[in-house]
Amino acid sequence: MTAANKQILRRHFEEVLNQGLLDVIDEIYADTYILDAPVQTDGSAQAHGQTLGRDGLKRRVTLFRTAFPDIHFTINDMVAEGDRVVVQYTFAGTHTGTFRELEPTGRSISVMGILIARVADDRIQSAVSVFDGGDMMHQLAPHHKSTVQILIDHLFDRVRDVLS
Repeated sequence: MTAANKQILRRHFEEVLNQGLLDVIDEIYADTYILDAPVQTDGSAQAHGQTLGRDGLKRRVTLFRTAFPDIHFTINDMVAEGDRVVVQYTFAGTHTGTFRELEPTGRSISVMGILIARVADDRIQSAVSVFDGGDMMHQLAPHHKSTVQILIDHLFDRVRDVLS
């Protein structure tokens, strides 16, 4: 079972993410699929958000493939036990389309992440994906401040106000 589950995740990375074959989503994902990951399905900048269902996943894949048409995911490591598959991956691409509020920069990115998926009945039921969205944004726009940097700046501003 773990070998079959790993093969389903390989299809996720190769066929869906790398090749953009959106029809494969209907084959390997449950109707009620839920993904918890950085970047909202609509591209908004909330820290984490849920992508709901197959249509939500199709929008998410389209968002990334439009912004990074040459995007490529590499599976660095994969471990499966029971109904869980964990994948360490790296994605890389060139920013030639609009992403979130950011117009194309022409910059190349490379970001490492981890996906933990639950597979049942030969379909991916749910997944949690974690990657450093702040690092990705810094690669795209070096002047971009992370949420932590914004929070620290705000804190220092408040301290200055109190001490003034």
